[in-house]
Amino acid sequence: MTHDALVAVARAVFEAAGGTPIDPDYVLPADIPLELSGEAVRARLCVFPDHRGADMVMRPDLTLPVAQREAARREAGEASAKTYTYAARAFRQPVAPDDQLEFTQVGLERFGYEAGAEADAELFALIHRAVEACGVQPSGVIMGDLAIFPAFIDALGLPGVTADLLKRAFRQEGGVRAVLDAAARPLEQEVAAVLDAADPAGALGELLLARSIPLAGGRSLAEIVEGLQARRAAIEAGGLSQPARAVLMALREVDCPLAEAAGALSALAEAHELRGAGAAIEALGARADAVLARVPAAVRTARFRTGFGRRFTYYDGFVFEVLAPGLEPTQPVATGGRYDGLIAGLANRRVSATGVGGVVRPDRMVRVRKGVS
Repeated sequence: MTHDALVAVARAVFEAAGGTPIDPDYVLPADIPLELSGEAVRARLCVFPDHRGADMVMRPDLTLPVAQREAARREAGEASAKTYTYAARAFRQPVAPDDQLEFTQVGLERFGYEAGAEADAELFALIHRAVEACGVQPSGVIMGDLAIFPAFIDALGLPGVTADLLKRAFRQEGGVRAVLDAAARPLEQEVAAVLDAADPAGALGELLLARSIPLAGGRSLAEIVEGLQARRAAIEAGGLSQPARAVLMALREVDCPLAEAAGALSALAEAHELRGAGAAIEALGARADAVLARVPAAVRTARFRTGFGRRFTYYDGFVFEVLAPGLEPTQPVATGGRYDGLIAGLANRRVSATGVGGVVRPDRMVRVRKGVS
Protein backbone atom coordinates (compact mmCIF):
# COMPACT_ATOMS: atom_id res chain seq x y z
CA MET A 1 0.00 0.00 0.00
CA THR A 2 1.09 3.56 -0.64
CA HIS A 3 1.48 6.16 2.09
CA ASP A 4 -1.90 7.70 1.26
CA ALA A 5 -3.56 4.28 1.28
CA LEU A 6 -2.16 3.57 4.75
CA VAL A 7 -3.47 6.94 5.95
CA ALA A 8 -6.93 6.04 4.68
CA VAL A 9 -6.88 2.60 6.30
CA ALA A 10 -5.81 3.91 9.70
CA ARG A 11 -8.28 6.77 9.60
CA ALA A 12 -11.12 4.38 8.74
CA VAL A 13 -10.37 2.41 11.91
CA PHE A 14 -10.60 5.56 14.03
CA GLU A 15 -13.71 6.93 12.31
CA ALA A 16 -15.44 3.58 12.85
CA ALA A 17 -14.69 4.04 16.57
CA GLY A 18 -16.70 7.27 16.59
CA GLY A 19 -14.00 9.83 15.90
CA THR A 20 -15.13 13.18 14.52
CA PRO A 21 -12.71 14.36 11.80
CA ILE A 22 -10.81 17.53 12.72
CA ASP A 23 -8.11 19.64 11.07
CA PRO A 24 -6.11 21.17 13.95
CA ASP A 25 -4.22 24.48 13.82
CA TYR A 26 -0.80 24.34 12.18
CA VAL A 27 0.81 27.00 14.38
CA LEU A 28 0.84 27.36 18.16
CA PRO A 29 2.30 29.94 20.54
CA ALA A 30 5.75 28.58 21.34
CA ASP A 31 5.21 28.64 25.11
CA ILE A 32 2.65 25.81 24.86
CA PRO A 33 4.92 23.05 23.52
CA LEU A 34 7.98 24.51 25.24
CA GLU A 35 6.28 24.09 28.61
CA LEU A 36 4.74 20.72 27.80
CA SER A 37 7.64 19.01 26.02
CA GLY A 38 10.62 17.26 27.54
CA GLU A 39 14.16 18.36 26.78
CA ALA A 40 14.59 15.78 24.01
CA VAL A 41 11.63 17.24 22.13
CA ARG A 42 12.33 20.93 22.79
CA ALA A 43 15.52 20.75 20.76
CA ARG A 44 13.52 19.40 17.80
CA LEU A 45 10.82 22.10 17.67
CA CYS A 46 10.43 24.33 14.60
CA VAL A 47 10.26 27.79 16.21
CA PHE A 48 9.91 31.12 14.37
CA PRO A 49 8.86 34.72 15.19
CA ASP A 50 5.54 36.06 13.92
CA HIS A 51 5.05 39.58 12.53
CA ARG A 52 4.85 40.97 16.08
CA GLY A 53 8.04 39.24 17.21
CA ALA A 54 6.25 36.63 19.34
CA ASP A 55 7.72 33.13 19.18
CA MET A 56 5.50 30.63 17.40
CA VAL A 57 6.02 26.95 16.63
CA MET A 58 4.81 24.56 13.96
CA ARG A 59 2.73 21.89 15.69
CA PRO A 60 5.18 19.21 16.91
CA ASP A 61 2.36 16.71 17.29
CA LEU A 62 -1.41 16.74 16.84
CA THR A 63 -2.50 16.14 20.42
CA LEU A 64 -1.61 19.66 21.54
CA PRO A 65 -3.65 21.60 18.94
CA VAL A 66 -6.58 19.16 19.27
CA ALA A 67 -6.53 19.58 23.05
CA GLN A 68 -6.33 23.35 22.64
CA ARG A 69 -9.45 23.22 20.46
CA GLU A 70 -11.20 21.02 23.04
CA ALA A 71 -10.25 23.37 25.88
CA ALA A 72 -11.80 26.27 23.96
CA ARG A 73 -14.95 24.23 23.33
CA ARG A 74 -15.33 23.50 27.02
CA GLU A 75 -14.66 27.10 28.01
CA ALA A 76 -17.50 28.03 25.64
CA GLY A 77 -19.83 25.92 27.77
CA GLU A 78 -19.87 22.58 25.93
CA ALA A 79 -19.09 19.87 28.47
CA SER A 80 -20.03 16.67 26.61
CA ALA A 81 -17.50 13.90 26.04
CA LYS A 82 -15.91 14.09 22.60
CA THR A 83 -13.80 11.87 20.33
CA TYR A 84 -11.70 13.32 17.51
CA THR A 85 -9.75 11.78 14.68
CA TYR A 86 -7.36 13.35 12.19
CA ALA A 87 -4.79 12.70 9.50
CA ALA A 88 -2.54 15.74 9.48
CA ARG A 89 1.07 16.88 9.31
CA ALA A 90 3.33 17.39 12.30
CA PHE A 91 6.73 19.11 12.26
CA ARG A 92 9.81 18.09 14.26
CA GLN A 93 13.52 17.96 13.54
CA PRO A 94 14.25 14.31 12.57
CA VAL A 95 15.35 11.85 15.23
CA ALA A 96 17.02 9.59 12.64
CA PRO A 97 18.62 10.22 9.21
CA ASP A 98 15.78 8.50 7.34
CA ASP A 99 13.01 10.41 9.15
CA GLN A 100 11.43 13.55 7.73
CA LEU A 101 10.95 16.97 9.31
CA GLU A 102 7.34 16.97 8.10
CA PHE A 103 5.29 13.80 8.55
CA THR A 104 1.68 12.65 8.86
CA GLN A 105 0.11 11.47 12.09
CA VAL A 106 -3.21 9.61 11.98
CA GLY A 107 -4.73 9.68 15.43
CA LEU A 108 -7.61 9.44 17.84
CA GLU A 109 -8.11 11.66 20.90
CA ARG A 110 -10.85 11.18 23.54
CA PHE A 111 -11.85 13.81 26.08
CA GLY A 112 -14.25 13.74 29.01
CA TYR A 113 -14.82 9.99 29.24
CA GLU A 114 -14.45 7.99 32.44
CA ALA A 115 -10.80 7.19 33.01
CA GLY A 116 -9.62 3.76 34.07
CA ALA A 117 -8.16 0.44 33.02
CA GLU A 118 -10.83 -0.37 30.44
CA ALA A 119 -10.63 3.04 28.77
CA ASP A 120 -6.84 2.81 28.50
CA ALA A 121 -7.00 -0.73 27.14
CA GLU A 122 -9.67 0.20 24.59
CA LEU A 123 -7.56 3.07 23.28
CA PHE A 124 -4.46 0.89 23.02
CA ALA A 125 -6.44 -1.83 21.26
CA LEU A 126 -7.67 0.68 18.68
CA ILE A 127 -4.16 1.93 17.96
CA HIS A 128 -2.88 -1.66 17.75
CA ARG A 129 -5.75 -2.54 15.39
CA ALA A 130 -4.90 0.40 13.13
CA VAL A 131 -1.28 -0.76 12.88
CA GLU A 132 -2.35 -4.30 12.00
CA ALA A 133 -4.92 -3.00 9.50
CA CYS A 134 -2.02 -1.31 7.73
CA GLY A 135 -0.35 -4.68 7.27
CA VAL A 136 2.28 -4.26 9.99
CA GLN A 137 2.77 -6.79 12.78
CA PRO A 138 4.30 -5.13 15.86
CA SER A 139 7.63 -6.55 16.95
CA GLY A 140 7.37 -5.04 20.40
CA VAL A 141 5.33 -2.79 22.66
CA ILE A 142 6.83 -0.68 25.43
CA MET A 143 4.46 0.46 28.17
CA GLY A 144 4.90 2.68 31.16
CA ASP A 145 2.85 4.36 33.84
CA LEU A 146 3.87 7.85 34.90
CA ALA A 147 1.94 7.45 38.16
CA ILE A 148 4.17 4.65 39.48
CA PHE A 149 7.37 6.57 40.23
CA PRO A 150 5.58 9.43 42.06
CA ALA A 151 3.59 6.87 44.07
CA PHE A 152 6.81 5.23 45.31
CA ILE A 153 8.33 8.63 46.04
CA ASP A 154 5.32 9.60 48.15
CA ALA A 155 5.35 6.23 49.92
CA LEU A 156 8.97 6.81 50.94
CA GLY A 157 7.92 9.85 52.96
CA LEU A 158 10.77 12.03 51.73
CA PRO A 159 10.96 15.75 52.51
CA GLY A 160 8.77 17.70 50.11
CA VAL A 161 11.61 19.48 48.35
CA THR A 162 13.46 16.19 47.78
CA ALA A 163 10.32 14.46 46.53
CA ASP A 164 9.58 17.28 44.10
CA LEU A 165 13.15 17.25 42.79
CA LEU A 166 13.02 13.51 42.11
CA LYS A 167 9.62 13.71 40.40
CA ARG A 168 10.91 16.40 38.04
CA ALA A 169 14.11 14.47 37.44
CA PHE A 170 12.13 11.41 36.35
CA ARG A 171 11.01 13.31 33.24
CA GLN A 172 14.60 13.82 32.11
CA GLU A 173 16.76 11.14 30.53
CA GLY A 174 19.16 10.03 33.24
CA GLY A 175 17.65 12.57 35.62
CA VAL A 176 17.01 10.24 38.56
CA ARG A 177 20.50 8.79 38.38
CA ALA A 178 21.93 12.32 38.33
CA VAL A 179 19.93 13.29 41.43
CA LEU A 180 20.96 10.13 43.26
CA ASP A 181 24.61 10.71 42.39
CA ALA A 182 24.47 14.36 43.39
CA ALA A 183 22.42 13.99 46.57
CA ALA A 184 25.42 13.17 48.74
CA ARG A 185 27.71 15.81 47.24
CA PRO A 186 27.72 19.48 48.23
CA LEU A 187 27.40 22.08 45.51
CA GLU A 188 30.63 23.53 44.21
CA GLN A 189 31.48 26.85 45.82
CA GLU A 190 31.19 28.69 42.49
CA VAL A 191 27.76 27.18 41.86
CA ALA A 192 26.59 28.06 45.36
CA ALA A 193 27.78 31.63 44.77
CA VAL A 194 25.72 31.76 41.56
CA LEU A 195 22.58 30.84 43.50
CA ASP A 196 23.28 33.55 46.08
CA ALA A 197 23.81 36.25 43.44
CA ALA A 198 21.27 39.04 42.92
CA ASP A 199 20.74 37.76 39.36
CA PRO A 200 21.33 33.98 39.52
CA ALA A 201 20.51 33.38 35.84
CA GLY A 202 22.95 36.09 34.73
CA ALA A 203 25.63 34.81 37.08
CA LEU A 204 25.13 31.27 35.79
CA GLY A 205 25.47 32.49 32.22
CA GLU A 206 28.79 34.14 33.06
CA LEU A 207 30.01 30.96 34.81
CA LEU A 208 29.09 28.77 31.84
CA LEU A 209 30.80 31.20 29.48
CA ALA A 210 33.93 31.26 31.59
CA ARG A 211 34.02 27.45 31.56
CA SER A 212 33.15 27.26 27.84
CA ILE A 213 30.06 25.17 28.61
CA PRO A 214 27.25 25.60 26.05
CA LEU A 215 23.57 25.40 26.93
CA ALA A 216 22.17 22.02 25.90
CA GLY A 217 18.88 20.13 26.04
CA GLY A 218 16.65 23.15 25.45
CA ARG A 219 16.68 24.32 29.07
CA SER A 220 16.88 28.03 29.81
CA LEU A 221 19.24 29.56 32.36
CA ALA A 222 16.27 30.20 34.65
CA GLU A 223 15.26 26.52 34.50
CA ILE A 224 18.81 25.39 35.29
CA VAL A 225 18.92 27.78 38.25
CA GLU A 226 15.59 26.43 39.47
CA GLY A 227 16.96 22.88 39.33
CA LEU A 228 20.14 23.85 41.19
CA GLN A 229 18.13 25.63 43.87
CA ALA A 230 15.98 22.53 44.32
CA ARG A 231 19.08 20.38 44.57
CA ARG A 232 20.58 22.62 47.25
CA ALA A 233 17.31 22.56 49.19
CA ALA A 234 17.21 18.76 48.96
CA ILE A 235 20.77 18.50 50.26
CA GLU A 236 19.92 20.83 53.13
CA ALA A 237 16.86 18.69 53.90
CA GLY A 238 19.09 15.71 54.50
CA GLY A 239 19.56 14.18 51.07
CA LEU A 240 18.56 10.56 50.56
CA SER A 241 18.95 7.73 53.03
CA GLN A 242 20.52 4.50 51.85
CA PRO A 243 17.20 2.59 52.07
CA ALA A 244 15.47 5.23 49.94
CA ARG A 245 18.32 5.17 47.45
CA ALA A 246 18.10 1.37 47.23
CA VAL A 247 14.35 1.52 46.53
CA LEU A 248 14.74 4.07 43.75
CA MET A 249 17.65 2.25 42.15
CA ALA A 250 15.64 -0.98 42.12
CA LEU A 251 12.50 0.79 40.88
CA ARG A 252 14.18 2.40 37.90
CA GLU A 253 15.49 -1.01 36.80
CA VAL A 254 12.08 -2.70 36.53
CA ASP A 255 11.83 -3.95 32.94
CA CYS A 256 9.68 -7.06 32.51
CA PRO A 257 6.83 -8.59 30.50
CA LEU A 258 3.66 -6.55 30.98
CA ALA A 259 1.90 -9.50 32.64
CA GLU A 260 4.56 -9.56 35.38
CA ALA A 261 4.76 -5.82 36.06
CA ALA A 262 2.29 -5.52 38.93
CA GLY A 263 3.82 -8.52 40.67
CA ALA A 264 7.35 -7.16 40.35
CA LEU A 265 6.36 -3.76 41.71
CA SER A 266 4.31 -5.29 44.53
CA ALA A 267 7.28 -7.41 45.57
CA LEU A 268 9.50 -4.32 45.65
CA ALA A 269 6.96 -2.34 47.68
CA GLU A 270 6.45 -5.20 50.15
CA ALA A 271 10.18 -5.75 50.59
CA HIS A 272 10.54 -2.14 51.71
CA GLU A 273 7.15 -1.87 53.47
CA LEU A 274 5.88 0.85 51.13
CA ARG A 275 2.14 0.36 51.51
CA GLY A 276 1.35 3.76 50.03
CA ALA A 277 2.21 2.57 46.52
CA GLY A 278 -0.47 -0.12 46.52
CA ALA A 279 -3.24 1.82 44.78
CA ALA A 280 -1.05 2.80 41.82
CA ILE A 281 0.22 -0.77 41.45
CA GLU A 282 -3.32 -2.17 41.55
CA ALA A 283 -4.38 0.28 38.83
CA LEU A 284 -1.44 -0.80 36.68
CA GLY A 285 -2.32 -4.46 37.19
CA ALA A 286 -5.94 -3.89 36.22
CA ARG A 287 -4.85 -2.09 33.06
CA ALA A 288 -2.39 -4.83 32.16
CA ASP A 289 -5.14 -7.44 32.50
CA ALA A 290 -7.49 -5.36 30.34
CA VAL A 291 -4.83 -4.81 27.66
CA LEU A 292 -3.91 -8.49 27.49
CA ALA A 293 -7.59 -9.47 27.30
CA ARG A 294 -8.20 -7.12 24.35
CA VAL A 295 -4.89 -7.69 22.56
CA PRO A 296 -3.76 -11.28 23.21
CA ALA A 297 -0.63 -10.78 21.07
CA ALA A 298 0.62 -8.35 23.72
CA VAL A 299 1.35 -11.32 25.98
CA ARG A 300 4.39 -11.93 23.75
CA THR A 301 5.26 -8.40 22.65
CA ALA A 302 4.48 -6.01 25.52
CA ARG A 303 6.99 -5.05 28.19
CA PHE A 304 6.65 -2.67 31.10
CA ARG A 305 9.44 -0.29 32.03
CA THR A 306 9.22 1.95 35.07
CA GLY A 307 11.69 4.36 33.49
CA PHE A 308 9.73 4.67 30.25
CA GLY A 309 7.93 7.98 29.79
CA ARG A 310 6.70 9.86 26.76
CA ARG A 311 8.94 12.72 25.73
CA PHE A 312 5.96 15.07 25.82
CA THR A 313 5.55 15.91 29.48
CA TYR A 314 1.80 16.47 29.30
CA TYR A 315 1.33 12.71 29.67
CA ASP A 316 0.53 11.84 33.27
CA GLY A 317 -0.47 8.15 33.35
CA PHE A 318 -0.51 5.25 30.90
CA VAL A 319 2.00 5.59 28.02
CA PHE A 320 3.02 3.26 25.21
CA GLU A 321 5.01 2.88 22.00
CA VAL A 322 4.53 0.24 19.32
CA LEU A 323 7.70 -0.95 17.57
CA ALA A 324 8.03 -2.70 14.21
CA PRO A 325 10.67 -4.79 12.40
CA GLY A 326 13.44 -2.96 10.62
CA LEU A 327 13.13 0.34 12.49
CA GLU A 328 15.19 1.73 15.34
CA PRO A 329 13.74 1.69 18.89
CA THR A 330 13.56 5.49 18.58
CA GLN A 331 11.21 5.12 15.60
CA PRO A 332 7.92 3.69 16.90
CA VAL A 333 5.11 3.23 14.39
CA ALA A 334 2.51 4.19 17.00
CA THR A 335 2.51 6.04 20.32
CA GLY A 336 0.01 7.31 22.85
CA GLY A 337 -1.17 7.55 26.41
CA ARG A 338 -3.22 9.38 29.00
CA TYR A 339 -3.09 13.12 29.74
CA ASP A 340 -5.87 13.90 32.20
CA GLY A 341 -4.30 17.19 33.27
CA LEU A 342 -3.73 18.67 29.81
CA ILE A 343 -7.08 20.43 29.29
CA ALA A 344 -6.89 22.05 32.72
CA GLY A 345 -3.35 23.21 32.01
CA LEU A 346 -4.24 24.73 28.65
CA ALA A 347 -7.29 26.48 30.13
CA ASN A 348 -5.47 27.83 33.21
CA ARG A 349 -7.67 25.58 35.40
CA ARG A 350 -10.93 27.19 34.25
CA VAL A 351 -12.14 23.84 32.87
CA SER A 352 -10.88 20.28 33.00
CA ALA A 353 -11.47 16.94 31.28
CA THR A 354 -9.89 13.52 31.12
CA GLY A 355 -7.89 12.79 27.99
CA VAL A 356 -6.40 9.78 26.26
CA GLY A 357 -5.18 9.33 22.70
CA GLY A 358 -2.71 7.84 20.28
CA VAL A 359 -1.29 8.15 16.78
CA VAL A 360 0.18 5.98 14.03
CA ARG A 361 2.96 6.93 11.62
CA PRO A 362 2.16 5.89 8.00
CA ASP A 363 5.58 7.05 6.76
CA ARG A 364 7.34 4.57 9.02
CA MET A 365 4.91 1.77 8.21
CA VAL A 366 5.66 2.25 4.51
CA ARG A 367 9.31 1.49 5.28
CA VAL A 368 8.38 -1.54 7.38
CA ARG A 369 6.20 -2.96 4.60
CA LYS A 370 8.95 -2.47 2.03
CA GLY A 371 11.42 -4.23 4.30
CA VAL A 372 9.27 -7.34 4.75
CA SER A 373 7.80 -7.57 1.23
